Amino acid sequence: MTGTGPRPAQVAFFDVDETLITVKSMFAFLEHWLWERGDDGSEYARLLGALRRQADEGAPREEVNRSYYRTFRGVPLVELEESGRRWYREFESTNAPYYAATLAALHAHREAGAVIVLLSGSFAPVLVPIGEAVGADRIVASRPVTDQGGVLTGEVERPMIGKAKAEAVTSVQAELGVDAENSYGYGDHESDLAFLEEVGHPGLRGDDQVLLARAARDRWRFLGSETTGLAGDGPLTGSATAGLAQRGIL
Repeated sequence: MTGTGPRPAQVAFFDVDETLITVKSMFAFLEHWLWERGDDGSEYARLLGALRRQADEGAPREEVNRSYYRTFRGVPLVELEESGRRWYREFESTNAPYYAATLAALHAHREAGAVIVLLSGSFAPVLVPIGEAVGADRIVASRPVTDQGGVLTGEVERPMIGKAKAEAVTSVQAELGVDAENSYGYGDHESDLAFLEEVGHPGLRGDDQVLLARAARDRWRFLGSETTGLAGDGPLTGSATAGLAQRGIL
């Protein structure tokens, strides 16, 4: 999106995992990716266990995020993109993969002319199909480093977690010329607090104790936990899809 068009009236930022969708997309995709390569579940359990131990031992979420992406060292990005679309088709076919109140909020903001931004520590192969399906304008995500041949090195430019999300929010606000009072944000985890503090209208889904305390104090919007499918809202197609893929990943 360029800065030459009219300024939007609003911008709405949505965390994805367990705020918009009902699963942690990184782990759901990892399980799918390994299954496509013949894993019976044992390799997934091993990798997941290693990541959980790292977190339990006190490693910052950003470092756990980096460890996750090392799993894909040597994998061409295009293979992950193709697998991500297969994963999403399977995920969307489940009974109720989205949180109904969050999806309704997204639709309401979109209908009001807001720019819809998905914020996530996950990555484009997983998030682009979600963004297309819900009508997001932008995706701000962790960006794995690739070599000149488009193969992942195992490193990530910067995990899109915590402070990085907050900085992304203020950057988008500045680019679009939208102030905090006309900015909305939705999250589910205490690591989302930094970006929620940058919007004038924060919202919470879930039972994170840090966010619950802040939400009660400052009268944030609460989103319920009922789940739903996309109903009549199918994936975007044509130029809309191309636009998201070409300009939405920051």
